[in-house]
Amino acid sequence: MKEIENEIQNESHFFRTLFFLLLLAIILIFIYGKFLGNSGVISKEYSIQSDQFPESFNTLKIAHFSDILYKNEEDLEKFDLLIEKINDKKPDIIIFTGNLTKEKYNFEEEETNKIKEKLSKLTCTYGKYYVSGKNDKSNPSYDSIMQSSGFISLNDNKDIIYSKLKEKILLVGLDNNSSIGFISDILKDNTFKYKMVMFSESDEIDDIKDYNFDIAFSSNSLNGQVNLPIIKRFFARDGSTKYIDPYYKVDNTDLYISSGIGTDKYDYRLFNKPSFNFYKIKK
Repeated sequence: MKEIENEIQNESHFFRTLFFLLLLAIILIFIYGKFLGNSGVISKEYSIQSDQFPESFNTLKIAHFSDILYKNEEDLEKFDLLIEKINDKKPDIIIFTGNLTKEKYNFEEEETNKIKEKLSKLTCTYGKYYVSGKNDKSNPSYDSIMQSSGFISLNDNKDIIYSKLKEKILLVGLDNNSSIGFISDILKDNTFKYKMVMFSESDEIDDIKDYNFDIAFSSNSLNGQVNLPIIKRFFARDGSTKYIDPYYKVDNTDLYISSGIGTDKYDYRLFNKPSFNFYKIKK
């Protein structure tokens, strides 16, 4: 009888220990995701080779950031770190693919001036470009902030980038929920050796894949705030439920998705540090 009681006590002790260990693990994971996983800014670097790429550009360096999802002045520190890291890379082109703030967030005038000042410090060889994400459409100061900071709007627009030998690269931008019909007119010019497109919501790639862009830059998915198989799908954001991960080959187009800097509904990142993408493209 005593042996049975001892076995019961041992089993009870085992399950209590297991419970507390699991509880401790959950607490530690929460602390990591809340404070460590959500801090700092890293660079994700990609080396890209293409037979179509104009050799006269040598190696084109592009810095791509997105989804600041600004919520209060504490986020200004991340701006400083992000800008420093991007400028250290000495990019040729800088692109921002939307969602400067949390949804329906409106800047105070002092915040607006501070962010203009910070974004103005970003420097590059050819140009700085932006498109709008869903959150930006409800922000009356978004376009003013970006353009005052030296960014060019590519919302349903294009720019042509010339090398010293006058070879051309096309960069097209899509506004949030773009009608995309304007792309056909742009592509009537078939002299572009390399075609790039930028837009916010990653699932839009399915709407434009038949245009055969060489490379697409997108965002919005945050690559899943909790970067664990299956679980990341529960954190999927509208407009990015199909294409979440950092890279996809969609027909003939290489799609790269930025994980962004901020967070969506929950101020939490797990195995997915705030980051920007840095591409080196060459023939």
